[in-house]
Amino acid sequence: MGEMMVDFLNTRAGNPGRGGHILARAADDTIEEARFKIAKLINAPSPSRVVLTHGCTDALNLAIHGVIRAAQIAGCDAPVKIVASVLEHNAVLRTLHCYQAHDAIELITVECDEFGRTDPSHLAAACNSDTAMVCLTHSSNAMGTIQPLKEAFEAVGKVAPDALTLVDSAQTLGHVPVDVQAMGIDLMAIAGHKGLGGPTGTGALYISDKAFPDSCQSRSPRIYCHRRGGTGSKAPGLEMPSQLPSALEAGTTNAVGFAGLIAAIDAADPGVHDHEMTLTAQIIDGLNEIDGVTIYGMPGIDGRTPVVLFNLDGVPSRQVADTLDREYNIASRAGSHCAPLAHIALGNGDDGGIRVSPGPTTRAHEIDLFLQAMRKIGSK
Repeated sequence: MGEMMVDFLNTRAGNPGRGGHILARAADDTIEEARFKIAKLINAPSPSRVVLTHGCTDALNLAIHGVIRAAQIAGCDAPVKIVASVLEHNAVLRTLHCYQAHDAIELITVECDEFGRTDPSHLAAACNSDTAMVCLTHSSNAMGTIQPLKEAFEAVGKVAPDALTLVDSAQTLGHVPVDVQAMGIDLMAIAGHKGLGGPTGTGALYISDKAFPDSCQSRSPRIYCHRRGGTGSKAPGLEMPSQLPSALEAGTTNAVGFAGLIAAIDAADPGVHDHEMTLTAQIIDGLNEIDGVTIYGMPGIDGRTPVVLFNLDGVPSRQVADTLDREYNIASRAGSHCAPLAHIALGNGDDGGIRVSPGPTTRAHEIDLFLQAMRKIGSK
């Protein structure tokens, strides 16, 4: 990945779409290759429906601000009705809250069960014909529980056929298969630096025809472009382009980052996920043998990503994480993990939990060292 980024800087570091010279054309080719590879990965009907962003949070903001603003411009005087699960990341919750705090939206949150699963029927029951958008993360970033997207959106479609579906795929893409057409996804935010293994500062937003039609003459786009600027594809005039992807892409794209993402996608090893899940099973089995440990989410590895959230009775989560770091050189994360409503639903809203996750280079003996450390911490 690094070599590809260095090569880009040495040989193709033009500003994509901003000139006709060879460097600009080469940079633009890199951008379009990244768009094509992402589209193929998620089975998008066209690469043009992949809007490149500066990360998953940027993509979620683009979607949420865009849908709400479009509804307001279309003459929706009443608060825009939006449904979201309690499992959403703050990239969704805080963005929605900035409208809820001013009564610009009516936000309904849907609870999860003890394992962190959202019941499709409960999601559908929160919707009606006025629902503008339904937000359901593909997997909880806190505990790793994978949500039944296809079943949930089919249920929503029966009671709210016009509602747009928004998915945060930061925790799943690159780990589990994602098919936006088969799953009924209208908007999906993508992170380049997580399961795809690319650089930070790269991401994308998939947009369906329902959200942004190819022909604006028949239906108006349901996403308003809240950012404005240069696009390269339409130089004269003050209006943004009307066609995707340039309608929602303004400013200079992180071309060097997307060169790295291309390399990461090309180098993806299909066996990595199985490797990580084997180690996740080792973590769960080992923690279950330690007195005082509570594991959240699914009881085994079925229905979860390679993420384990747990607590140790009587020891604050941040203290456990600090001990693992200082005394054992083991990196973990403690606290609320930017998902406050999820922790409230799990009953650990005050302290959150300790989150550990194996990666592609993690080995079984390192999990053994972690479990040994946890046994020592628990015995003090």
